[in-house]
Amino acid sequence: MQQTATMSAGSQIRINRFLAGVYFVMALGMVVTALVSTWVASNKELLLRIATDPWLAFGLFILQMILVVALSAAVMRLSPAVALLIFLLYSALTGLTISTIFIYYSQSLIASTFWLTAGMFFLSSLVGFFIKKDLGGAGLFLLMLLLGWTFSWFLVWIFPSPMMSQAMNITGIALFAALTVWDTQRLKLMAQQMEGKQGYGGLVVLGALSLYLNFINMFLLLLRARSR
Repeated sequence: MQQTATMSAGSQIRINRFLAGVYFVMALGMVVTALVSTWVASNKELLLRIATDPWLAFGLFILQMILVVALSAAVMRLSPAVALLIFLLYSALTGLTISTIFIYYSQSLIASTFWLTAGMFFLSSLVGFFIKKDLGGAGLFLLMLLLGWTFSWFLVWIFPSPMMSQAMNITGIALFAALTVWDTQRLKLMAQQMEGKQGYGGLVVLGALSLYLNFINMFLLLLRARSR
């Protein structure tokens, strides 16, 4: 029994170490995003160019997609330092693309929404960490919901409707909160299975990217919902 307790304690230490690394890397990405978006907001010429030049916005979007795909596909072969640099570059590009929020929303609304998002994200992470029920089967269901939500969002963008837009904001917030719960539990299992194996450091960065994307999407959707 003592051996079992020792193994259980060792497993919990591995999980805590892995998750601490994930959240630390995610926090670094958030700091980079905040610094870049704040800097762009202070440069009115660059800010207006990002907001009004569709080719620049599209180019930034494509570059972000390339970085996400490259990091996800090659994370097991990359060194942790290279994976971290790619993630931080992605975070900086995100800061560029979301800097336009300073045109449409007040700084007080942005700040209060950020902290509200942080609270929701924290609670979702706690649920994912402490919940005992296996959520592995929910992954495919959440992915299908995400695809359906994304398709519906494009329809609302083509055929604008204030009521439907607000409904999409609210459902999106709930969806990304659920994804945060699922991702947190998935990262716990990953920590148990990957300790000491090749690609461990890269998986820390990939886990941070997953949580970072959930947070950013929750933040932007909450910002839209609260401004209406």
